[in-house]
Amino acid sequence: MAAEEPDAKKAKTGEEGYYKVIDGVKYDRELLESIEKFAADGQVGYPEAKKLWAEAQDGQGVTDVEKATLEYAMKTYKFTEKAAKFLTVFLSSGKKSFYKVIDGVKYDRALLEEAQRSEADGQISWREAKALFEDAKDGCGLTGTEKTTLEYVLKNLKFTDKARTFLESQLAGNAPKSYYKTVDGVKYDHLLLAEIEDSAKDGLVSEAEAKRLWDAASDGKGVTAIEQQTLKYALAQAKFTDPAKAFLEEKLASLAN
Repeated sequence: MAAEEPDAKKAKTGEEGYYKVIDGVKYDRELLESIEKFAADGQVGYPEAKKLWAEAQDGQGVTDVEKATLEYAMKTYKFTEKAAKFLTVFLSSGKKSFYKVIDGVKYDRALLEEAQRSEADGQISWREAKALFEDAKDGCGLTGTEKTTLEYVLKNLKFTDKARTFLESQLAGNAPKSYYKTVDGVKYDHLLLAEIEDSAKDGLVSEAEAKRLWDAASDGKGVTAIEQQTLKYALAQAKFTDPAKAFLEEKLASLAN
């Protein structure tokens, strides 16, 4: 359910100034002006849709009027497919019940909506797939409904190849049981460590393999502290070609600056 209109908003310029009434319906004037500005070049793009959602949230949550304003905008102005999908997912994410039934099958609503939000930028990344699986397990293992929900999103949403492989292997029970592996009291990324070990099987990690390892760690979302620690551990324990070692050391040093 949308948040109630806060008094602070009503007091900004006076209620009449804050709202704009169109065909008897009250809309958020400032949000509407932002939409009109973004639509001036012919259509509202995905980056602009994200800005509109952030403006609507405004630290208070999205009010009924702000929700109505965004819905009005989507009917009135042209949005790119990606922008429209992004706003549709976020506008429809209000919780109605714990489950969502699609074609007679019951799914976990919160998990399904999390997956849809993750896909709103075009596809679900490896890091987002890991987060989905962690949320599904919720410290208690997968329920039947959660497993069914993840299988549904694999069939119906877009994933990076790495993200799809990860989630499929987790559901099949072929992946490490924990995301982390502890060595001498230090926690490392289990999957990344497995990739490093695989790359080092022939005795030497090449520059091309080092680049793949870096891509696996960053996955388009940045390298976490544990992933950095894992790569540093690899540099200390495995053998790298000079160019491979230089590449990873330079990348890790850039994060410290």
